Parts: sequence; C-alpha cells; structure tokens
Amino acid sequence: MMKMLFTFDMAAVIQAGYTLEQVYNHLKEKFAERNLVCISDDADSLIFAGTGNGNDLSRMLIMMGKLENQEWFMKIAASWLFTTDERRGWEDVLGYYKTKQSHSQGLVVV
Repeated sequence: MMKMLFTFDMAAVIQAGYTLEQVYNHLKEKFAERNLVCISDDADSLIFAGTGNGNDLSRMLIMMGKLENQEWFMKIAASWLFTTDERRGWEDVLGYYKTKQSHSQGLVVV
C-alpha cells in the first residue's frame, strides 16, 4: 500500500504561528481533495495512504510537488517519508527536496 508519513518540528510549528491541529487539518483537507486517506494522526506522526486505485501514485506525486513548493511546510517538517511497499522500505522525501533546494542555491549539503 502506498503511504506518505510526516512528522513535524513542534518548535518550528509554534514559531510559524500554527498549532499541530491546524497543520494536520490543512493537510487532511488537501490530501482528501486528491482522494488520499488519512490512516493515522497521532501526536507523533500523520500518515496518508492510497485507496488501491490505479491513480494513487500520480496523486501522491502531485501532493509531493505541491508540498515541496510550500515554504511554510518545508520549514516545519521534521520528516517526510514515502513508500509504495513497506517491505521495500521508506524513501526520505524531505531529505531529497532539501538537497535539491540546496543544490539549486549553489550549496552542497554534506
């Protein structure tokens, strides 16, 4: 099952003027618009999953592209992982986009 997992830096969330509930509710609304379901929303993480539909991957990739371009989100995310199959492991989406951003600014993260 395709899944996307998020955790957030609480200090960054507060500094940005949000509550964790506001962040969770906003993301739930945006993922629901793409027919992606929230399967866990505890204090530690927020997890969305596909519905088994053949369009799940494209919907997940659309959400990745949208979130990557949201400065507020990139500042408060502590982790952002994606998997198409948990047996194969999780991909570090946040690490990928942060590296991509630093390269586009002429910086290299070591």
